[in-house]
Amino acid sequence: MKTDERKIVGTLAHFLVNDSDDAEFTAFLHSIDDNRSTIRSALIQFVAKWQDKEDSLIFPTEDLWTDFKLLASSNPDLGMAVIDGYRINDIASFYHEINAVYMSHESWQIGSLDGLDDLFYGGFGTFKDAASHTIVWKDIAHSSASLGTETTLVYYQGKLGAQSPFNQIHFQKKIEELKAGQGETYFDIVAEIIRSHHKITWIYKGHPHIKSLYL
Repeated sequence: MKTDERKIVGTLAHFLVNDSDDAEFTAFLHSIDDNRSTIRSALIQFVAKWQDKEDSLIFPTEDLWTDFKLLASSNPDLGMAVIDGYRINDIASFYHEINAVYMSHESWQIGSLDGLDDLFYGGFGTFKDAASHTIVWKDIAHSSASLGTETTLVYYQGKLGAQSPFNQIHFQKKIEELKAGQGETYFDIVAEIIRSHHKITWIYKGHPHIKSLYL
């Protein structure tokens, strides 16, 4: 019986985003040994490299993340999209990261919330033919702060003006809601879009709490 490699890689991602104990992570790597004959060589090589590491005093190390991202990007059939949260400092860099992960083989780029929503429906991008895929969001707190209230206010204010084709009343209301602490931030809207696509599993720090979801 073939091992479910997606569950293995999903569990690895859970350990990484939640800054798990390195001993627990190493124990999981050792547990994969029993399935060596039924998993691909790239995953075997990843496990072999990291299961006996003794110098990773801070878990996870950047080298470990680099290897995990390489494993994911080199094996797109595993369905893992790894978002580097520290590369997201504003709306422009958010789309730069999304395009780097999803659109590297396309001749065009996305740059709007509608485009992001369309991407997750499929038909184009890295996982255009996949029935499902997983988003592994590294350092999500940084992304959330970068796409927070201040960034969102600037975004909405850019929709205003005498020559703007956008609904002025709508965006003015959005600004007032944000200033009152009641409106959605740009990150909130992105999160809402992701959650609306049930074929996407979203792994980030603090969620989900149960590793057995993947095992």
